[in-house]
Amino acid sequence: MQEQINRRQFLAAMAATPAVAFLNNNSIYAALSKGGKAGSDEERLIFKSSFEPGEALPKISTHEVVKGFSRSGEHSLMGQVKLKNKACRLRVPFKSSKGKLIKISFWVRSDNGSGVGVFYYQGDKREGVLTQGGIASNRWVPIECSFSVTKEMAGEIEIASPSSWGSKPGKMWIDDLTVTEVEDEFSGWSDNVEDFPVLACDGKDNVWMAIIERPVGDGFVKVCSIKDGERNEVCKLKPRGCSGVAAPAIAAVGDGCVVAFPVEQNDSWRIAYAFISNKKASPTLKYVDCGGNSNVSPCLTVVGDKVCMAWQSNAGDARGIYVCWIDKKGTTAPERISSEGDNSYNPGIVALEDGSVFAAWDSIRDKKANIYGAWYKRDGWQKEKRITDGERIERHPSLAVYKEQVWMTWQGQAYSSKLMLNSVGEQRIVVARIDGDKLMAPKRLFEDIDQNKLYLRPKIAFDHDGRLWLSARESIGIHSGWLPVVWCYSGRKWSKANVLALHQGRWRSIDMIFTKNDSVTVNQYDDLPQDWVQMGIHPDWKSGLAVKLMPDVDVKAASRLEVEPLEMPATKFSLKEKMDNCAADLPKQEVSHEGQKLKLLWGSLHDHTDLSVCGRSVNPPGHDVFANERDIEKLDFCALTDHGYNFDPQQWAYNGEQTRNNHDPGRFITFLGEEWTSSSNPPGKDKRMSRYGHHNVIFLDPYYKNFQDAYDGDISPADLWQRFSDTEFICIPHQLADWEGKGKWNPPTDWEFVDEKLQPIAEIYQKRGSYEYLGCPRQDPYGTPFKGYYLQDVWAKGNIIGVIASPDHGGGNGKAGVWAEDFTREGIFEAIRARHTYGTSGPKMSLWFSTGNAMMGDKVSMPDGPIEFQLNAKALKPIKEIVIFGNNKVVKRIEPNKKEFDLKWTDKNPPQEKLNFYYARIHCNDNEIAWSSPIWFCKQ
Repeated sequence: MQEQINRRQFLAAMAATPAVAFLNNNSIYAALSKGGKAGSDEERLIFKSSFEPGEALPKISTHEVVKGFSRSGEHSLMGQVKLKNKACRLRVPFKSSKGKLIKISFWVRSDNGSGVGVFYYQGDKREGVLTQGGIASNRWVPIECSFSVTKEMAGEIEIASPSSWGSKPGKMWIDDLTVTEVEDEFSGWSDNVEDFPVLACDGKDNVWMAIIERPVGDGFVKVCSIKDGERNEVCKLKPRGCSGVAAPAIAAVGDGCVVAFPVEQNDSWRIAYAFISNKKASPTLKYVDCGGNSNVSPCLTVVGDKVCMAWQSNAGDARGIYVCWIDKKGTTAPERISSEGDNSYNPGIVALEDGSVFAAWDSIRDKKANIYGAWYKRDGWQKEKRITDGERIERHPSLAVYKEQVWMTWQGQAYSSKLMLNSVGEQRIVVARIDGDKLMAPKRLFEDIDQNKLYLRPKIAFDHDGRLWLSARESIGIHSGWLPVVWCYSGRKWSKANVLALHQGRWRSIDMIFTKNDSVTVNQYDDLPQDWVQMGIHPDWKSGLAVKLMPDVDVKAASRLEVEPLEMPATKFSLKEKMDNCAADLPKQEVSHEGQKLKLLWGSLHDHTDLSVCGRSVNPPGHDVFANERDIEKLDFCALTDHGYNFDPQQWAYNGEQTRNNHDPGRFITFLGEEWTSSSNPPGKDKRMSRYGHHNVIFLDPYYKNFQDAYDGDISPADLWQRFSDTEFICIPHQLADWEGKGKWNPPTDWEFVDEKLQPIAEIYQKRGSYEYLGCPRQDPYGTPFKGYYLQDVWAKGNIIGVIASPDHGGGNGKAGVWAEDFTREGIFEAIRARHTYGTSGPKMSLWFSTGNAMMGDKVSMPDGPIEFQLNAKALKPIKEIVIFGNNKVVKRIEPNKKEFDLKWTDKNPPQEKLNFYYARIHCNDNEIAWSSPIWFCKQ
């Protein structure tokens, strides 16, 4: 290719062939086929049918062709399941070769919210492609997915439709099924994980890109220039003593750029920045001097020869948005522009030609989650204002300027069920122009963008013709990643959703840049598992970056963009209701005990994010989970416990970084954790079930570099504890008596493995239900129909273990109450190890249970004679029942019907066993429950 040829000519030439231009480190410019689909125009048809008479039929086992219910024509395929965990399946044979991509598309409609799954088989080995639950019953829903062929392959594609695994039984219709083979444009990978790309275009039309690159055991920011179809590394930005990096920001300055990024040094995150040009290979790194231990999420905009930067900092009494001005000489003093007493996150910033600047961010205040903003004028930063006033959780604003008008896009979330706060039920994107105190939206925003899909992290930009471009990530399925999609708007018309690439990626935003001649996007893609298929020791997963042109769209430039006042669709979601149900505002509690002043601290030690394959599309990214627990549930501590089989060294490093940069000393304590998920270890003595069960491991050291996967061999809990012998940790069994899989994929806990120090507590309750005893209130409906695995069974065997409760995938459900002396990692950790804990089914409820010098969790000598107990309970709903158990028998029961109650009770004839134990349970009128850890009495 001649040096004079420009990028658009080069890409047009490439579009005429199936070839793909690979850039340095395997990032690519790839021509887009007409209509915006990624890849070559050449497709080989494998199978196509609308199930009309004379058309091809797949291998059908339990489906039938039916007439009169179809999307096109007159016929469709119909299947029905009447029980849970069943599916109707059809199969399509295929043959393909290395470097190909198999695309599968069809339409489905359900009568009862059943699910659908797509898999492929090679021999007996099954790989998951897509799983999607809750298919709409009032309309046809398109399903599109694909998988890469990494070697010569002959197999079968399987469609499970309907599926009641995790969804409802019912009928489902399938229509217009197409399977094709295309060239795989992403068949190459870089040597290292590449992530969080951002773009900028300088005054000479050069495109700049900053990314995070992660070799195993390392991480840094790399800056590249992109010109004439080539990606050229300019520099690596790696500060001395760096123990972590986070997503960078970039802005064009003159004939170069400025890059800013969070860097962790000496247990503190601060913002580093550097001015970069092609002329200087080793730019000087400088730092913004701001208080707090967590300065993250920078964003940049250019005003003349200066750069304005906004970021999030936990300096002061709450996380806030700070700004400063940067030039090559240094920075101005940081200035807080968000309110002093409220946590604020995720800033965006833009500059106008008149020199004014606008910044926006999200914040939860007064039991509503909205976007806030502030203007910079000649006389400085003005007071913040609330920009949105919706009922949903509104987050992650992205800003752009067109003709001195500020436009913004953001995501609006809603969660279903009474307490659920970590399983998204709705996640739409919103776009509006900010007109003073009004928001003006493009016409047909909610009609032409399919808001029944789950979208996140939208970004907005304008091209030189004045067309509005909107990008976002679209969920492929509940276990899969997200596709990069873009829309274009001009006049009053939206383009269809254009998929930039058929390969999945994470939730990372899709950046867009418009040069004089080109329109460029960059998106992250990866090969992370889309089902429970990659478990145990395996090669590290890959993550790459694709730089591409925008697709051609059927929306032409118009004289103006037509807008109307923004009217959000109706929703039943109420954040106030969620917070009230969680009793988020229960006043802080303290007690004096044995000369110590103990604080009641609330937390979650079992929460999943998008890193876990089991709920990837509905479990938010880690930063959003932390924000939910910090601001909605108002917890004091938290651990993210994604599955061990979904980690590799790079994912574990990222997990540690997000844990540490969400830590607010004295306000919100974060713990490093994982779920050690033993689901398929061979059966032991009891042939009915797999061994060991699920355990959450919480580490005291947030920098600990080791994680374990239960699928790395037949590893027992004792083996696991030995592997972690070089660090301080706590192991917490959960789903103690689960029997949904008849002991197979969620086996009950193997109670042969006990340790008072390493395994001091267990989850008496999580989203599934209670494991107190067989037949207990709110028992897990899938609990074992026999004794032996519930906590009362464990205590009866003489095992010393306390209790907490946790949400699992159902944030809001299950909380841990900890009576701790110090509000620190160490203080909470030691209180848990001492079993000074209790659990609730969801809302905060204060519970204190003690006797003499012993409190819940303690193990003391058995006194001679009667034992006097003290119980103090407080809830925001009336307490209908208080029960004290002694050696698993009810020894005291009262019905106070009050929100607060103090009880003193004496057991005049305590049992005379070698080991005796007492615990308390309170039950409120709204059917919410709290359980204390027992107090144990040992006879000498």
